Amino acid sequence: MHKFRCHGCGKELAKGSLKYIVEVKSFADFDGYLEEYEGDVEEGISELVEAMESMDAKAMEDDVAREIVFILCKPCRDRFTNDPLQTGRPVLAGEDAKGTVH
Repeated sequence: MHKFRCHGCGKELAKGSLKYIVEVKSFADFDGYLEEYEGDVEEGISELVEAMESMDAKAMEDDVAREIVFILCKPCRDRFTNDPLQTGRPVLAGEDAKGTVH
């Protein structure tokens, strides 16, 4: 049987024990602004497509969107949800967070 460990502290999480799944999704944002392109647009698009053809598909995908999943024990989940980026600043929640994301 597969044994689960907390991604935060490494503690083994016994079958039936309290554990939390934390999913983090990040994706590229577009604010509606495009910089003016100086030069031939068709040529610029061709250069971009050519550059993309030589790039690793997984790396390109990770640049646009990524999802990660953590299994955490309660103390690690509490630490994570109180300060996920470990900045020492309070987390915005509910009404306080409105207006920070489009």
